[in-house]
Amino acid sequence: MKNTICIPIQAKSQKQAKIELKKAAKVADMAEIWLDHIRDLDIPDLLKNKPLPVICVCKKANEKGKFKGTSKQLIEVLFEAAKHGADYIDMPFANSELRTPNSELRTKLIISYHNFTKTPSTSVLLKKALEMHKKGADIVKISVMAKSLSDAIRIIALAKQLQSQKIPHILIAMGKKGILSRILTPTLGGTIMFAPLTKAKSSAPGQLSVNELKEAWSLLKT
Repeated sequence: MKNTICIPIQAKSQKQAKIELKKAAKVADMAEIWLDHIRDLDIPDLLKNKPLPVICVCKKANEKGKFKGTSKQLIEVLFEAAKHGADYIDMPFANSELRTPNSELRTKLIISYHNFTKTPSTSVLLKKALEMHKKGADIVKISVMAKSLSDAIRIIALAKQLQSQKIPHILIAMGKKGILSRILTPTLGGTIMFAPLTKAKSSAPGQLSVNELKEAWSLLKT
């Protein structure tokens, strides 16, 4: 699955989340629903008759989310989403040892690592990616903050390394200095890239809008 665009949805209500899912279905391949943002969350109702494939995430404050429960409770929310038809669940790397997916679930597992302050060394990130893959991740996700263009280049190089090992990934260098990673890593074994409908609905720094990302990819094909 290459050049797959996923719309992040951080709606505050169930009703608004459903509206945004319909909008996403018109322009993108997937949607990422931040369950922790929805105040009147009803997972079975939310995922019933969803108009496109979805990734369900549930994040604490340390990952810019709003979930206030325990790590175990967070995992339970994600597994409820899996039981009710989420196509992917995104499990934080720090919590992934709490529970592994049941083999009967069709939901695929993304294990993610975020660093909002810097880009660790390539060796550190490669080690984390391999650990996530070993833990059973269908996709390994690494999102770090780029302080320079060289940080973005290192993430792009890491994508090439994981591609050579046939490890599906989502690799992102956040911030303005990391924009190049959002364009190029999907061409190097990346599976999904996040892009909001508009910049105002960005869920992370440096995200290109859907139209901007599509335009950038179209330039690569010419």
